Amino acid sequence: MSFLSQLKTSVYFKIFVIGFLILVLLIPATLVQGLIYERESIQRQAINEVSGKWGGPQQFYGPFLSVPYDKYVRSKNENQEEKFTIVKDWITLLPEDLKINGEILPEKRYRGIYEVVVYASDISFNGKFRTDGINELGIKKEDIHFDQATLNIGISDLKGIQKQVELRWNNTQFSFNSGLSNRVISPSGIHVEVPLKDAENSQHDFSFSLKLNGSQHVYFTPVGKTTDVHLNSNWDTPKFTGTYLPDSREVSKEGFDAHWNILHLNRNYPQQWAGSQFNLNGSQFGTDLLLPVDRYQKTMRVAKYAILFLVITFLVFFFVEVLYEVFIHPIQYLLVGIALVVFYT
Repeated sequence: MSFLSQLKTSVYFKIFVIGFLILVLLIPATLVQGLIYERESIQRQAINEVSGKWGGPQQFYGPFLSVPYDKYVRSKNENQEEKFTIVKDWITLLPEDLKINGEILPEKRYRGIYEVVVYASDISFNGKFRTDGINELGIKKEDIHFDQATLNIGISDLKGIQKQVELRWNNTQFSFNSGLSNRVISPSGIHVEVPLKDAENSQHDFSFSLKLNGSQHVYFTPVGKTTDVHLNSNWDTPKFTGTYLPDSREVSKEGFDAHWNILHLNRNYPQQWAGSQFNLNGSQFGTDLLLPVDRYQKTMRVAKYAILFLVITFLVFFFVEVLYEVFIHPIQYLLVGIALVVFYT
């Protein structure tokens, strides 16, 4: 028997060749994964481009009342004598009750071959504040500047605001201004000065509506002692996410309807505090507007199993050779392996 004939019938040589071919085919399989990742990155760029012009993912912080007060900071001068410096700081008050009712109207935009989900929304806020909680902070009344009180709403992307926002405060109407009076809770948003005489006039009713453009998701923060949120939309593939899931929800081909009811006992910050000692991040909740098919994510998951499909296919061929005593050329293995790799593109 010639040397070539011995190689053809050698099981160990065949196993070596199959293993070598699998290692060779992992190179194009890795290149295909790189192609998938590249196209996924371009998709993210398309989403960011459209969102940057329409309105990005929206997160709401508030509404919350901000009342400035004089804070006395002790220090020493050059002669080691104690002195007190007056520094402006903020009292933050959260609403007693907060009700949010929103309608989300999503649509698909296209950038080349890529789909981007954007939405228009109409969201109404109403509730009430109780200001007598300031008395619990131990700050002298003469150090609190009630005449400079502001109501703030933290909004992550201000480009999405489509209409002037009007506040109804105790049957009086005020217009919001751009920017926040302070950044204790949120880095961006809008504010309005509100009449606040003292901490004894305890209850103040408020309401306002926002017409806001956004993309991908909308999140809220449970700032009320009782926070009640109701969202409805004609989007049929939502993903409810965040710290709190809806108490009730209905999802159908016509859209979704979701309701949250969250108590102040469910979060880790109080109704009022002085300074910036509490952080509201991590307590958001809401919904993501998912595309029905994320082809790149699914393809990447499948491509990671390329080595498994190569091994199983080559093992089948190997057992066919052994059991039926037929010879399959390594080039045939290679062509079948290339076909499997090209499948992932």
